[in-house]
Amino acid sequence: MQEIFFQNCRKIRLSCSQCTNPFAEALHYAIMMHQKKKSVKKIEDAEEFGMTTAWEIKQYDSIDSTSLEAKRLIGQGYGHGVVVSARTQTAGRGRLNRVWDSAADAGIWFSAILEPDVPMEQMSLYSFVAAVAVAEAIQETAGLAVQVKWPNDVLAGGRKLCGILLELVAERNQPLRIIMGIGINASQQLADFPEEVQQKATSLALETGKAIDRNLVLEAVLHWLDVYSRQLEQSGFEPVKKRWQELSCMSGKAIQIVRQGEALLYGTALGIADDGALLVETEHGVERIIAGDVSLRAADGGYAV
Repeated sequence: MQEIFFQNCRKIRLSCSQCTNPFAEALHYAIMMHQKKKSVKKIEDAEEFGMTTAWEIKQYDSIDSTSLEAKRLIGQGYGHGVVVSARTQTAGRGRLNRVWDSAADAGIWFSAILEPDVPMEQMSLYSFVAAVAVAEAIQETAGLAVQVKWPNDVLAGGRKLCGILLELVAERNQPLRIIMGIGINASQQLADFPEEVQQKATSLALETGKAIDRNLVLEAVLHWLDVYSRQLEQSGFEPVKKRWQELSCMSGKAIQIVRQGEALLYGTALGIADDGALLVETEHGVERIIAGDVSLRAADGGYAV
């Protein structure tokens, strides 16, 4: 295990060799542990560069799932601000236990542990916090304008670029915690995706035509997670909701809601409610949707993504 503690660095990096800050001071330890390579980085001066969370990133070469490891770390006493990141996942999962392809060095695969300072009924709103944070980070680091789609997708060019999965963890005599799993496709070419998703998925490389520094993207996502988490906790959902709706690809669009593979209803997306429910105008009036997958109506009359 390799541990790296960044005490005075104003940038988040995963190894000192990548850090260009001349004022960075780092202490390195190297030991072998269970034949697993892992690096740990602590940010001690987070507030100096606009962050109130002292993120601690645990970087793995290969792991079953960053979210599973985050859950194991919670059991070991780790808490708010711990981030598990991996070059590859062997058992990555998305919503509804779907397989999430996580090839080595092809994306930004990570899970963050949060201890939200909000009522329990508002914890699901962190999926919107995650979506807008990812959108802001990608715009900032890749110069790519992206859109969000309810409940937890980030799209580019009408194709899925990022998936988000929240898990609530309750331990006896411990605060409620959220494990926020995020997977951002970074370097894949079309042929790298499984055939069944090639028409639905995209990557930063495909959209921008250039290589993107994955560490910079992770840094930016954590920064914006901090910003929008504070907004939710201090000002309520309205600022996050407003930004999410500005980024939405759905407002005023014809959609269908699919649940368990069957179309549940058709209508026009109006936006989201204060509790995160999707509001849909149907022939029977406005419906509140709290679960399901959304497909947008395409030019040919079908539904996609």
